[in-house]
Amino acid sequence: MAEDSKIFTAPKGTKDILPPQSWRWEHLTRLALDTFARAGFAPITTPDFEHTELFERGVGNASEVVTKQMYTFPDRGGRSLTLRPEGTAPVMRAVLEHGLERGPLPVKLAYAQAMFRYERPQKGRTRQHLQVGAEGIGSANPLLDAEIIELSHRFLQEAGLEPHLLLNSIGHEDASCRQGYIKVLSGFLQEHAPELASDDRQRLETNPLRTFDSKEKRTVEVMKDAPLLSEYICDACREHFAEVCSALDDVGVDFELEPRLVRGLDYYTRTTFEYQVAGLGSQSAVGGGGRYDGLSEALGGPPLPGIGFGLGIERILLALDSKGSWTTTVEGPIHVYVVALGDEAERAALKLAIDLRRAGVGADFDLMSRSMKGQMKDASRSGARYAVILGEDEMAKGTAAVKDLVTTDQKTVALDEVLAAVRT
Repeated sequence: MAEDSKIFTAPKGTKDILPPQSWRWEHLTRLALDTFARAGFAPITTPDFEHTELFERGVGNASEVVTKQMYTFPDRGGRSLTLRPEGTAPVMRAVLEHGLERGPLPVKLAYAQAMFRYERPQKGRTRQHLQVGAEGIGSANPLLDAEIIELSHRFLQEAGLEPHLLLNSIGHEDASCRQGYIKVLSGFLQEHAPELASDDRQRLETNPLRTFDSKEKRTVEVMKDAPLLSEYICDACREHFAEVCSALDDVGVDFELEPRLVRGLDYYTRTTFEYQVAGLGSQSAVGGGGRYDGLSEALGGPPLPGIGFGLGIERILLALDSKGSWTTTVEGPIHVYVVALGDEAERAALKLAIDLRRAGVGADFDLMSRSMKGQMKDASRSGARYAVILGEDEMAKGTAAVKDLVTTDQKTVALDEVLAAVRT
């Protein structure tokens, strides 16, 4: 290797997802989108970068996401662009830009996309991570809240987890609701300002509600005695939340009321929720969501209430690993591996593998002229259920040996009967 050559590595806070683990990511992503689709949530893909103002206006100038975690850069035209740090604001932008709100409501959309946040890398928290989510836009009906929550809860269950749902209402920004509470909370925080962590003291003027979301031990201790928003929300928000809780009871979704739950984005109103699971230590959340009834107007659109959620695939997989819910070998789409010995058999293996693929059966074969032992090892590594063996005897007779790699049973069939044999 030349002295000036260099082997590049992935940027800090990112990682490559390689086989066989990549099949797990693919499986969960497909499971999520299929689960959401059965509830009428159609897939949407938004650009990886947006105009920075979208997040400043939508997520909030004072939010930690905007002030500390965004990847923002000027393009060659001098426009400020930002890699997508969260999924909801881009989806709402797309709805408004393309006039989807003028069609049937609610608009139901789902996504599986990378999110980018500049934060200290740690287990389960990377600077680029894959998130699945769904958004229901255009209805203020509390039954939509229940539908969204049940949908996310069911996906986590189908993925193999036992999600613990935390639920709260943070009211809305009207003077009769949250604004009155903010004054009370600000007074409390001013009294205890010396006891707060330095970063949280800065929030006193910008967004005191975010102190409930702090992970700093000093602030957490102070907030244990803070007045609760649930005691100040207006009657309309209280009634809305009661209907959400009742609907969740109706559909059998258990939850715990957590009056200190606020989530970390400024657009949230009314219903907020978070999922925690075992096996992730102190950072036990795998995602959550809530209502954002004022987001459309913040982006210059019409009044358009909505609710959605986002769930981190990486953290879900870590939680599954902690339960031992995944085996070391993860089955991929290859169902048949063709083992070929000799030049004639190799050519026949190509044709057989392609015939199987055209019939809808995943198939692969050796391209390195390995020994019989080496090819059988490769067959096992591929995750195939069957090995179809083509040797000199089989080629002479126009047959193939079909071995079940799970039961180890083996039988000989005619070449034109291989498809039927591996479908049983």
